[in-house]
Formats: sequence, C-alpha cells, structure tokens
Amino acid sequence: MAKIKSIIGCELSTNEIRAVEIAKIDGAYKILAMGYIPLEKGVIEEGFIRNPESFQKAFTELMSSGKFSSNNITIGVNNENVMMRYASFPKVDSDKLRNMILLQAQEFIPIPINEMEVDYVIADETTNEDNIAQYNVMLVAARKQMLEGYINHFSAMKYVVNDVDSSLLSFCRGIKAANAGSEKKYCLVNFTDDIISFIVVKGDKILMVRSITLPDRNRASVLELFGLNEKNEEDEEDNSEELIANAKNFILSETSSTVSYYSMQSEEPIEKIYLFANCKYNEEILNELQENIPIPVEIPRMYTNLQSGDSTAVNNYAACIGVAISALEG
Repeated sequence: MAKIKSIIGCELSTNEIRAVEIAKIDGAYKILAMGYIPLEKGVIEEGFIRNPESFQKAFTELMSSGKFSSNNITIGVNNENVMMRYASFPKVDSDKLRNMILLQAQEFIPIPINEMEVDYVIADETTNEDNIAQYNVMLVAARKQMLEGYINHFSAMKYVVNDVDSSLLSFCRGIKAANAGSEKKYCLVNFTDDIISFIVVKGDKILMVRSITLPDRNRASVLELFGLNEKNEEDEEDNSEELIANAKNFILSETSSTVSYYSMQSEEPIEKIYLFANCKYNEEILNELQENIPIPVEIPRMYTNLQSGDSTAVNNYAACIGVAISALEG
C-alpha cells in the first residue's frame, strides 16, 4: 500500500464542519490547509447526516475554499452515538485479550453490542483486591449505523475514510504533546452542543471517563453558548443572559460532581482541570469554574509547534489535528 503523503482530519458537529490537512515533511508535521464551514439546521442531527445533499455541498465548498488537496480523511467524533466506559478485565496473553474484551463488552455497554463497533485502549495494569493481575481498559463503542453512514457519504464524494477516531482521546494526545514530561493528573472538560465529557488522565493512564448527553432542560441554555438558539421574532424579551448563566451553572455543577466523585474513589487528587470547547464563552466558563472549584483551571494550548500563523486558530482545530496525526503515525 502506498504511503499517505497528507491526510485531512475532519470534525463533524451539528452546527459545522472543521477540517485540517496535515503532512509530515522532513520529520515534522505541517498544516497544509485549515478551515470550517457552518451547517444549516438539520443537516446533522444526533450524530447522523440527515441531509446528504446539503452536507456534500457544504463539504465540497469547504474543500475548495480552503484549498485542500488530499482525498484521504480521518474523522473525529464525540456525540451520543459514541460511548466510553472504564472497565477491568483479568490479565491474559495479548493474543487473547481482544477476544475476551469483545465477548464481555456487553456488560458495560447499554446498547446491543451487535449494533456497535467496539475498540479499546489499555489504561493501565493493576491488581484487584485478591491480588490478581488485571487490565484497566477504556472501552470505546460507536454505533455501526453512524460509522457506515459517514463512510458511505464520503465515499460518494470520492474520499477515502482511513479511520473514525474519538475527539476526546485526540484532545488528550494534544495535551500530552503540549506538556511532555509532566505527570500531573488532570481532568479534561469538553462540551459540545450535544454532549459534555470528562476524562481523568495521568501520563499515559486514563483513570476515569464520564459523558453526559445534554438533558432537555439544559439544551436551550447550552445551545445559546454556541449561538444556535432560534430567535422567535414574537418574543419581546431577550433571555440570552439568563440562558448563558444557566449553561455556566450546569457545566459548573457537572464538573464539581465529577471531581467530587473521583476524589472519593482515589487517594490522589486531580491537580488541574483543562476546559476545551469551540465556544466564545470559554473564558467566562473558565472563570466560573476557577471561582468555585479549588483546582487550577486553564484552556490548553495544543500543537503550538505546528507551522501556522495563528496559534489560537490551531488550538481551535486541535481535534482535527490530533486525529490526522494519529492516522499518519498509524
């Protein structure tokens, strides 16, 4: 198989497509193209492409205006069709581990396993209370229907989907690269207009993961953060400030409960919280967390070494960059 010269890392959400084309040149990764395009309401819903014609039109426009050239794509996803569960399994030979995990995965995944594509990451190796060696594993399961839909839609546009990756794990790879040598235990808080996710990491070890599909009672508030609420012309009162305040309180409440829960389960405390979302209210949410949680909170700066003129823009494309680099390395 010919070696891929460059690849497009693509992140899909209900409101936009983001993409970055990455190549490895003289041993270093370089951004060749970068851009995003908003999507009309209903094009992507609940992680599925519902309007293929509009999606293909938007994606083609993005590829043209951004001067992308590769036909190889890897996709980063983080929505309600992707589930991550922390589980423990007895330590067995590596050639038997995958079969054992797939056979027992249904115990941890609340959806019929034949509807899911399951992969895993070994978080660490420990012993249980009976002093028996075990693997702590991060299960990553995605609906086959969603994955097949992505592959079919991109194939129809003559693109090759090399992989579908977890945006959340991609952020962790970006944080690790930015903080090489640091062994601080951190909690990444990532939210989109669909889901809020928490993952606790130390070095290469994933220690906990928690994802929450936005409850209906909080959906309008979080949509306001992304500017996605539909304004009704008949409404005389603008309740934007109230919605934003409610959204910040929701994120604070869920973050606080996650940190408290983890603290009860572990003797080693979380040392830092990283907040990441493509949302213009990031700084306000960061301040809310910092004022109410006794742990340093910051927005991570990832891939600042890549050759691009705007480090802030690079950070906003971290998921795309991470899945693209992972595909090139793989």
